[in-house]
Amino acid sequence: MSRKVRRVRYEIDSKGIKSLPLDEIKAILRGADDLIMKGGRSLRARILKGSRAQDVLKLGLEQSPV
Repeated sequence: MSRKVRRVRYEIDSKGIKSLPLDEIKAILRGADDLIMKGGRSLRARILKGSRAQDVLKLGLEQSPV
């Protein structure tokens, strides 16, 4: 018998941005590579915003070149 999975609904507000330059997309993906097996969506958002949160500092992710 399979377990029922509850999905969390969310919406992303693009604030009017229709597209990104290719170099910015590459930088975001390069930064996401550092996060594999370390964190999820919220940690990724904190890093992209330049946060100095405790979990970012503990994992050393503020050292990321992107």
